[in-house]
Amino acid sequence: MTSTETLVWIMFGNRHGDNNQLEAIARALGWRYEIKHLRYNQWRRIRFLRGATLLSLTRAARRQITGPWPDLVIGAGYGSVPVARFIRKQNGGRTRIVQLGNPRTSIDDIDLLITTPQYGRAPRANVLPLAFPVGDPARHVDPTAEEIKWVAGITKPIRLVAVGGATRNWIVDRDQLRTAIDTIASKQGSTIIATSARTGQPLTEWLRPFGARDGVYLVEDFPRFAALLAAADEFAVTADSVSMVAEAVLTGRPIGIIPIRKSWRGKLSYGLSDLGLKPRTRIDLTKFWRLLDERGIGGTVDQPKVSAAVDSATQVVAAIRSVMGMRP
Repeated sequence: MTSTETLVWIMFGNRHGDNNQLEAIARALGWRYEIKHLRYNQWRRIRFLRGATLLSLTRAARRQITGPWPDLVIGAGYGSVPVARFIRKQNGGRTRIVQLGNPRTSIDDIDLLITTPQYGRAPRANVLPLAFPVGDPARHVDPTAEEIKWVAGITKPIRLVAVGGATRNWIVDRDQLRTAIDTIASKQGSTIIATSARTGQPLTEWLRPFGARDGVYLVEDFPRFAALLAAADEFAVTADSVSMVAEAVLTGRPIGIIPIRKSWRGKLSYGLSDLGLKPRTRIDLTKFWRLLDERGIGGTVDQPKVSAAVDSATQVVAAIRSVMGMRP
């Protein structure tokens, strides 16, 4: 098989950051690829149903999973794992499986797991640890005419406040976020507050009054986040989003990180850990923040910092080519 003959399926879910990474990998590989938009039902939450099955997909999503089968399937998280296993089974075991993030299942049959510090995976032959998620959307985005016009209509310099949302053990600290917005909006230029898929309606509604201020804009869907990354001169990002922090750092422009706080579940989890009891979780954002601190990446809202970082796509491509039996 040559690289020009290789067919790749990338399996999109409902997380924009994951989807951006998947497409960045497919683009970097340079092989023919198709996007499968997966939508799940509640069966995906049942751990023992993560074998080779489409049971967790909606009927509409299942209709996309038909031959001719791909040589490589790339997914993220745990929902796509049984789908990838089903595809490989239908293809007589010939399909290679690459997963990003936390599959929440045995990885013995996964050809390559690409992981970042918050997942804390032990070294294994089929695990590729990365400092940052893959992808540099600001460099690859092609703004639409409408996005270009919108950006041209606001005062420069542009400062982007990127807001994530709740994770397993952490939530956005509204006091810290308010202070950050007030600090940034007091400077010359424009402030854009961009929400994400995880922000949620309650926090978005809390943010809405800020968007009513002069020179402050609340953006939910338009312009796209990648277009805003490309246009902004400075960033402040809530610390919950590994992907948004990485994407802002990779622009080579100043970034400050907005602190978040533990949820009640986080307080319990870390409290038990302090007592020597380790709750079952594979996600620990403090490991990512520790790496940022060790490498001097990212500043504060008051003192944003330009940091040196390189997109890890080249490293990922080499690892996948090896999995596929091709020269790096």
